[in-house]
Parts: sequence; structure tokens; C-alpha cells
Amino acid sequence: MLKDKTVLRNTIAVVVGLAVIFAIIQFGLIYNADRLGWDNKVFPEWRHIIKYFSHQEGKKFEVQFFGSMLAISGIAALVGGVITALIVRRAKQAYTMFVGFIVLIVALGDVLITPYHPTWYEIAICPVLFFSSWIGGLIVDLIYKRFLKKYTEHFMATIK
Repeated sequence: MLKDKTVLRNTIAVVVGLAVIFAIIQFGLIYNADRLGWDNKVFPEWRHIIKYFSHQEGKKFEVQFFGSMLAISGIAALVGGVITALIVRRAKQAYTMFVGFIVLIVALGDVLITPYHPTWYEIAICPVLFFSSWIGGLIVDLIYKRFLKKYTEHFMATIK
């Protein structure tokens, strides 16, 4: 058995980070679709919403819908990366990059399986998700190194 249970802690960090990203993207999808005229309150499938905003009556809102989804996805990846980095004890950037890579693979799968995305969205979503997640880990890492490391060293010196 591991002494400090880092494997379990890191696994929980990745799962929590992914869950936060998923929840924020789902909230953004629901909010965005309602704001731009999606009539159904129940979302049958993701592809129906994408088809509505790219080929049907919602085509006039295509740029607003997909632009907002791109921004919301970037914010979700940033917040998920920050939460993952806060939970992980060491290698914060590596785990946030791992979370970003998982989200990148899911986004690539969505783009390949669902044919209704605009081309600019297909190109832009992958780097936005990966780099936003990594930047979240970088922010937490920099905060820990600049501010909290000094306080931790000072605290440890006063204990001895």
C-alpha cells in the first residue's frame, strides 16, 4: 500500500477535473441553445443541436453559438485544469496536460463522429481545450512556486 496514496489522489484529481469540464460545457450548451432560440427544453442528442445551428433555422446564429461554445469550452478546460492542479500534490502541469489530452481526444471524436460542425470550429476547438487546461495548471504551479513556497518554507523553519 502506498504511504501517501498519491495514485488514488491523482486519479481522483483527473476524474474531478474532467467532471468539472463536462459540467461547465453542458451548462454552457444548455444556456447557449436556450439563449439563441432552441425550442426544445430536452436535448435529445448533441448532434441535433449542432445540426440545428449549422444547417437549419438556427443557421443565422451559427457564429454566435459555436463562438460561445468555443469560449465556454476554453473556460471549462481552464477551470478543470486549475481544479486538477489544486488536488494533485506533484507534477501539476503534467496532470493538467493529461486532462487536456483526454478532453482533446473526446473533442476530436465528437468532430469526427458528428459531421455538422463548421470547419473553423473543428480546427479551433482542439488547441483551445488542450492549451486552456495546461494554462490552468501553469497558473496554479506559478502561484504555488511564487507565493506558497515562501510561506511553507517559513512555516517549516518556525516549527523546527
